[in-house]
Amino acid sequence: MYALYAHLQKTQQGKSGKTPESSRNRPRRFRLGVEHDPRYAFVVAGGALSDPDIRYAHDADLIVAADSGASFLKKHNVIPDIIVGDFDSLSPSVLEHFRTMKKGVRKERPVEVIKLPREKDKTDTEVALDIISDRGFSAALVVGGLGGFRLDHELANVFILEPYAKLGLDVVLCSTRSIIFGVHGVSDEYKTPYTARSFIGLPGDWVSVIPLTSEVAGVTLSGLKFPLYEATLKRGSTLGVSNEMVKEKASISVTEGFALVVLTVG
Repeated sequence: MYALYAHLQKTQQGKSGKTPESSRNRPRRFRLGVEHDPRYAFVVAGGALSDPDIRYAHDADLIVAADSGASFLKKHNVIPDIIVGDFDSLSPSVLEHFRTMKKGVRKERPVEVIKLPREKDKTDTEVALDIISDRGFSAALVVGGLGGFRLDHELANVFILEPYAKLGLDVVLCSTRSIIFGVHGVSDEYKTPYTARSFIGLPGDWVSVIPLTSEVAGVTLSGLKFPLYEATLKRGSTLGVSNEMVKEKASISVTEGFALVVLTVG
């Protein structure tokens, strides 16, 4: 299933440069996608967010707000299943708003609020992913995990993909223009099934493969401008950076190690 998308396609314009009236109210399509489990949890973190990000909530089986991510959900009238955090960046009025809400077909379930101490060993986002993993999910989409003014949080969120793959949780990070996902070799160490993965975009979109382990072996890329066959990428090498889509579908497979795949609108 290709349900995790980033960046809206531009609306078609007329010769005058203006958007035709007939096109203005059409649903806009998302152009990037990655193969994933159709049953997924949606996490809203406190980094950079844009209004189109809310569309991921519509098909999610569980919605978790990490601290100030709850403000984004309130703005779009979406009720989370869980709000978790130390609430250092969340307005008390937003928290109180959701305390009065209920979910479910019969509105029988109150929003679960999990208060964390301010001094702790994990970020709010990591705790949110722990909760998702503990509740049996194998896929999580995170928005608000990239961008913003906290580069440390952004890097931590990127590196977190590998340890969760070992736990059986496939984490996909999504921003306005990019999605980041993982692929790994055949090993009992990893519990997710993604030794090979296909993804979609448009010709000209950028694809970068970045090793997280000391080396990633057996890297095979197809559907890209610069294909690879059973190559080895070493951590710190930029060999896999700035490849390009030449078709609307491409794929990657590896035999050893763990790599990030960064798909960006060109």
